[in-house]
Amino acid sequence: MSQYEDLINQFIVPYVDVSKKLDPVVGQQADLVLKAVNAQRDFLKVAAACKKPADSVLPTLIKATSDLMGEISAIKDKNRTSKFFYNLSTVAEGIAALGWVVISPTPGPHIADMRGGSEFYSNRILKDFKGKDQNQVDFVTHFNGFLKELQTYVKQNHTTGTTWNPRGEDATSFKSSGSSAPQTGSAPPPPPGPAPPPPPALDTSSSPTASSGPDMSAVLSALNKGEDVTKGLKKVTKDMKTKNRADKAPSIVPANTKSETASAPKQTTKVTKPPKFALEGNKWTVEYQVGNKEIIIDQTEVKQTVYIYRCQNSVVQIKGKVNAVTVDECSKTGIVFENVVAAFEVVNCNSVEVQVLGKVPSIAVDKTSGCQVFLSKDSLQTEIVTSKSSEMNVSFPVEGAEDIVEFAVPEQYKSFVRNGKLITELSSHV
Repeated sequence: MSQYEDLINQFIVPYVDVSKKLDPVVGQQADLVLKAVNAQRDFLKVAAACKKPADSVLPTLIKATSDLMGEISAIKDKNRTSKFFYNLSTVAEGIAALGWVVISPTPGPHIADMRGGSEFYSNRILKDFKGKDQNQVDFVTHFNGFLKELQTYVKQNHTTGTTWNPRGEDATSFKSSGSSAPQTGSAPPPPPGPAPPPPPALDTSSSPTASSGPDMSAVLSALNKGEDVTKGLKKVTKDMKTKNRADKAPSIVPANTKSETASAPKQTTKVTKPPKFALEGNKWTVEYQVGNKEIIIDQTEVKQTVYIYRCQNSVVQIKGKVNAVTVDECSKTGIVFENVVAAFEVVNCNSVEVQVLGKVPSIAVDKTSGCQVFLSKDSLQTEIVTSKSSEMNVSFPVEGAEDIVEFAVPEQYKSFVRNGKLITELSSHV
């Protein structure tokens, strides 16, 4: 138990301190993280003193932790326009690692998966602030350090799942004998005796399959399933990495975009590396594809991300639900996707088309010339954020109209001084 408390003191406490230096909302989220890891520490004290409870009792024991995890994610969802959104997302993705307590027989990989989702955002923080803002670098170092060492701790102490005391008392009685939540030092030490043998190793060569991965945005409600929480998970197998499948269907997004004009900046970066299409951990990587209009990512899970880099005259289809998608330095490329949990980003691109078939909470377009966005009827609540971009149009179905209607995103603004303040408005042309 002291080892877990050392993790809190070594990583979480300084993470909370630096978070408060960055922003009040980031600091508020950090305070909840501290409460969540303390709640998990108290749960582990109960496990050390008690025998394993029935599955129906476990959700009650982890309720404090799961409620706090929900609050941490809610802060991110309520502040999508914050300039610290990457910080909030880093934590919201990583905090799901605390769900390891209900996973068996191998909880360690679950932490690694959640850490991968967290690093998707924290890597952007390092890219933007390394050498510029040490507080941002420390934020990433402390939080990611906790996730990394948490996995090590679990491998050493809870290899096949939460370790309970087979000679201990009833968990329900232990919890009710004190306050509503166990406090530090409240758990009696386990009775002496030889350590129980570890549970027999399970064969993990195959795993249950499902039509899609579990929705990690609902991880908190999934925790209440107890040990059944992993039944919907799918194992990443080698067949998910195959290229140029014979059953690929043609894309519904045309490669030629009408936003391409003579004034659009030319793609200055030449493709010099061989094309790549692979699943690396939890990240689908599509790079240096030229003229390939049949790229289909169909073996997806909600914890996975997609990174599309320096592709030209190509089309990428993403089926199912993924965590996030980034399109970077692509030209004349179309992307069709169904559902994204976090955000879809377009950066440094020229003449790209994005089509949403399902839902996505936000689309960010940065430093891009020529971007066509097609929203489905289910994605009309999508928030679109643009910066340093031009020639962008958004099309979506409008009630009463036979076809989808296209709207231009304003590029120009006008500013003027009124009553000692600078007022900025959209500059529209009729």
